[in-house]
Amino acid sequence: MTDVVPVRGRPARRPLEPSPFTYLFYPILAAAVLMPLGWALLGGFKNPNELFTYPPTLWPRHWTIANYVDVFVRLEFGRYLINTVVVALFTVVLTLFFAGLAAYALSRWDFRYKDVLLVTLLGLQLIPSTVNIVPYYTIMNHLGLLNTRTALVLIYTASHIPLAIWVLKGFFDTVPRALDEAAQIDGCSKWHTYWSIIVPLSLPGLSVAGFLVFVTSWSEFLVPLVIASAKDVAVTSVGLFTFFGPDAQTSYVYLFAATVITVAPVVVAYLFAQRFLISGLTAFSDK
Repeated sequence: MTDVVPVRGRPARRPLEPSPFTYLFYPILAAAVLMPLGWALLGGFKNPNELFTYPPTLWPRHWTIANYVDVFVRLEFGRYLINTVVVALFTVVLTLFFAGLAAYALSRWDFRYKDVLLVTLLGLQLIPSTVNIVPYYTIMNHLGLLNTRTALVLIYTASHIPLAIWVLKGFFDTVPRALDEAAQIDGCSKWHTYWSIIVPLSLPGLSVAGFLVFVTSWSEFLVPLVIASAKDVAVTSVGLFTFFGPDAQTSYVYLFAATVITVAPVVVAYLFAQRFLISGLTAFSDK
């Protein structure tokens, strides 16, 4: 009987494995992302006259830190930075607190119309913030909270809770319910079980949700421009907007320096939370 020799063809790629030609576009994508940021970073160290020389120079000929000093000393950009930090941190804390409790309840208890509620929460994220500007302004005006950081914290918290609930519920679902039952047998209340068992085991999920809330609240522009545009409570996005004027009056070196200062805290926050973010984003890879 003749042996049949199997024909070895080209190994099939997995469905999600990219084509080798895809890697050719990665340098182009990286350049498109890094070049504007690099131009702003290096532009903040240039003299105003050098910024518009022809041919343009990416690397500064004469380094100077006077632009960064003037941004803090003369233009008082530090006030915008402090306001943004306060608003972003309070938003993250309140969002994770309320969204965590709601996500734990949705993860552990089954009730009627639960799926409808989850889909409704997801649908709320599809509403652009521009649609709610007028209601936001009207409500905060009636509450006497216009031009306050409290108004921004309340608006940001309410708008970020639905997304945080979806993220945290997915992580709470991965925690076995047997742990809740064991804690209940040991005499732990639902509140104590949540804070002592569920929260420590869900730190990656909390990190992912917290970072997403932090980034979006840090970079929001339209809401603070309308609700809190006064100089003493304005955030960095509104502060950057004040640098723009007619072409002859826009201080681009100061704008570049302020842009780098605004982006730096987000990069630092990512570096500190990187370990939890990576483990959180890959939590479902083996599911």
